[in-house]
Amino acid sequence: MTNIVSAARPRLIFFALAISLCLFPRHAAAAQSPDMFDLIHIRIADDAARHEMPAARFLHDKHTKTLTDQNCSACHLKEKDRFVFKFQRLKDGGLDGDKRLYHEKCAGCHEERGKKGLASGPFTSECRLCHSQTSGIQSAAQPVAMDKSLHYRHEISAAIHPEKAGEKTNCSACHHEYDKAIDKTLYVKGKESACRYCHKAALADKTRSFQTVAHESCLNCHYLLHSTKQKAGPTDCEACHDANRLAGIAKVEDAPRIKRNQPDSVLMSLWLKDAQLSQKASKKPSKQFVNPVAFNHKLHEAKSEHCYICHHASLETCGACHTRLGSDQSQLTRLDQAMHSGGNTRSCVGCHQKQMASKDCAGCHSQMVKAGFAGADCTECHSIGKNQIDPIPVDKAAWTQIAEKDVHLRTEQRGSGAGDQIKTSEIPEEVTIDVLSDQYEGAKFPHRKIVTILSERIQKNELAGHFHDGMPTLCNGCHHHSLDPAAPPKCASCHGIAPEPELDGRPGLKGAYHGQCITCHQRMGIPTPAATDCNACHKNRTQSAR
Repeated sequence: MTNIVSAARPRLIFFALAISLCLFPRHAAAAQSPDMFDLIHIRIADDAARHEMPAARFLHDKHTKTLTDQNCSACHLKEKDRFVFKFQRLKDGGLDGDKRLYHEKCAGCHEERGKKGLASGPFTSECRLCHSQTSGIQSAAQPVAMDKSLHYRHEISAAIHPEKAGEKTNCSACHHEYDKAIDKTLYVKGKESACRYCHKAALADKTRSFQTVAHESCLNCHYLLHSTKQKAGPTDCEACHDANRLAGIAKVEDAPRIKRNQPDSVLMSLWLKDAQLSQKASKKPSKQFVNPVAFNHKLHEAKSEHCYICHHASLETCGACHTRLGSDQSQLTRLDQAMHSGGNTRSCVGCHQKQMASKDCAGCHSQMVKAGFAGADCTECHSIGKNQIDPIPVDKAAWTQIAEKDVHLRTEQRGSGAGDQIKTSEIPEEVTIDVLSDQYEGAKFPHRKIVTILSERIQKNELAGHFHDGMPTLCNGCHHHSLDPAAPPKCASCHGIAPEPELDGRPGLKGAYHGQCITCHQRMGIPTPAATDCNACHKNRTQSAR
């Protein structure tokens, strides 16, 4: 009997420990999901060589929910009635002093709660529970952007008071310019810009980081409004940094245009600008440079969530940093590189290519051979001919007039059928594809119906409508190497009946047919017919014979 009890004792102790851990969880982090929106890595700013431990992992929302009775004041001090979001201090005190402060206050709070039997974090002697590189917890926080809808809601909010009395909007409550002469920030009407233009990712030249100013400005405002029982934005991490919560923020669909003295149309040309400024320049356009671009600024504004998408460093023109040869400000990225970089969504070409991934476009564009720069039609954008700038315009008003005229003409022509070379009646209504018919009968392809649907989708899209100015362009989506879209060669002219691909990578005829049709359906999100449902397109010969 004694032996049985002795043998059972370790099991009893194990179960007792397991039950106690379930009933009295001390370390809050143990119950956390590995993907957190409030994960902060605390690293005191100092020489990296002096850091003896990894950065401490801190779950912010976990703590604020636990300390609801104290709110921000549990960890943050106030200066001029505004919280300073440094832990228990208004200014940094150096590595040694700040490290001592964190350990005394954090571990001290944990131990005090532990003595009361409350859930708490690690104690002083449990360093690696905070300073760990292998916790499995990952940050899932997404950046929050002040898009046009959110900006407009702040701009007209009755709860936000502008700095200057009599202002109709709240611009001065947030926007400011640094005046070096008086070493102060002031609001200057008409010069409002994105916070990120001055406040970078990290502290630089005594200018606080964007993260710091965003949290101190936004959170303090939200907290103040909450304290006075007014409707306000959130004060927790998840509300701003969880992708699902961000998607649920109410949108103002018809938010008016942000007014910042911006033009409706812009004539873009570095060499033309140089020629205008140079007193020695001839009044004749140069023969050595490409045609200028008439840029529809107003249309692109409407399609973008905020100015920062294109104007990523300042609201100056692109050529201010991206010069012909590149500059220090652009890290030697030339203007032609900035505009034509396919892999950068801030560039014109890169943004346009991104739009090709939409369901309306991907059916054709996902399968087309990507044209090289030499094969591109530059005049689709560089549309201002030499005759339109001869003589060279002398002032900004003349530049704008030329750009607006070209933009207006493009808008009128889009959808007018001016570029169509094939009449709808000439498009075959149905095409039977039966070259390889063996086990199955030929497929009946509703040719005219599909062409009409694709044409209608193009006309609803400004970008597609500009570049696909006629039926031949649309035809090339399927008849991709046809010199005459009105009379395209048969697919078998290039794709053989052998099932193996050609040496140059061209698929066999069967692979070409199925790859073209099925891939288009999948890319455009068309669920039927399914790729595995052969009878949806082909009748089985054995069934039809019966």
